[in-house]
Amino acid sequence: MQPKLEKIPVQHASSITVKREITPYMDYPWHYHPEHEIIFVEKSYGIRFMGNHIGNFSDGDLMFISSNLPHVWKNDNDFYQGNKALFVDVYVIHFRDDVLGNGFFDLPECMHIKKLFERGQQGVLIQGADHRKISGLVKDVVAATGMERLLLFLKTLETIALTKDYELLSSAGYTSTVNTSDTERINVVMNYIMQHFADDITVEEIASLSNLTVSSFCRYFKSRTQKTFSEFLNEVRILNACKLLVKKEMTITQICYETGYNNISHFNRQFKLITGLTAKAYAKKYRQNLL
Repeated sequence: MQPKLEKIPVQHASSITVKREITPYMDYPWHYHPEHEIIFVEKSYGIRFMGNHIGNFSDGDLMFISSNLPHVWKNDNDFYQGNKALFVDVYVIHFRDDVLGNGFFDLPECMHIKKLFERGQQGVLIQGADHRKISGLVKDVVAATGMERLLLFLKTLETIALTKDYELLSSAGYTSTVNTSDTERINVVMNYIMQHFADDITVEEIASLSNLTVSSFCRYFKSRTQKTFSEFLNEVRILNACKLLVKKEMTITQICYETGYNNISHFNRQFKLITGLTAKAYAKKYRQNLL
């Protein structure tokens, strides 16, 4: 997908840019920026898009993202229905390579951080025992000022660089063709899919939204996402099916129809292809992990 270049506002009293946002829902477009990003989602849930990765996120999502990797978090449709019990609480830190002067991260003492920047080109999802410590540090950085903020920032960055419990999200070979001229087009497509994935969406319908012929849209979409439109739609549908499965309020057949499939065999094939498990095995594994 073609991302939008985001210009991070400079905070003149600080070398890094920090913010805490409490909003009814996430309304960011698919975007990228030259700054590295550390983001902690204290409260929210939905689907995360990063490079060519698509995955669910929920309270506690904690990530390091290197510069110019396209990404966006999209809330589930429930957030856009005016339910005041649902809201977003997120902490964000942005900084550039030269935040501490040109060449600082090339010093021998910073080689582990330099390697973090390389991993961050795929998006680093932080998990495990270090998650609580790092998320706490991120919140401390946002709350602090002056030299204290800078020292806490370095401690946060080092702790992220040293953690062993993480997942890389986007493919190692992912590359994005940056062209801001069609930003609106791809965001219209993404928002439409998120709102209507349970409907009988056709490629002709989406191509029309994009003001492209079907063949042109298919080439365009594949070049931006490294996925066909069908693959992308199936991943969004199955990720929503995963959420419904763990709630245990619906049967697998009901979930099949609720997420846009009209054939249980096709649903089962797509679920196994995308998650590596059958729907029944996925629900069982989730309950075992929860226990």
